[in-house]
Amino acid sequence: MKTWLVDHSNHFISGIIMSITAYFAPCKGVIYVAVGAVLLDFATGIISALVQKKGIKSSKLWKTLFKLFFVTLFIMLLYSMDTEFHIIELHRIVAWLIVGFEAWSILENMAKITDHKIFRILKKFMEDKIEKQTGVKIGDDN
Repeated sequence: MKTWLVDHSNHFISGIIMSITAYFAPCKGVIYVAVGAVLLDFATGIISALVQKKGIKSSKLWKTLFKLFFVTLFIMLLYSMDTEFHIIELHRIVAWLIVGFEAWSILENMAKITDHKIFRILKKFMEDKIEKQTGVKIGDDN
């Protein structure tokens, strides 16, 4: 019996992993978009730091890896809640917010990297829209 357990433990583990993967398969697109936004922000952040001649720290890489891990887990948790409670698609709303913040950061990085007018205009446009819609001023006061 012991050898059977040892020989077939990999099948059991594979079955559990595949069951979890199948459960979360419907939200994979949302996770891909959120992970892609985090990775693009990371890449533009590195390029921005190089252009500005700032150092690149391994702690930033670790923060990004933790962010990827927890963003994915959080979206999966919310998807589970949405699936089981049938209230709203909260996982999509939260992922939309995460991607929005990442897009903002990417836009800031692109403005620093290229110093092109279009990115400054887009940043100003987004600031004005957010302020108009929410009443919250997010622009720099200096």
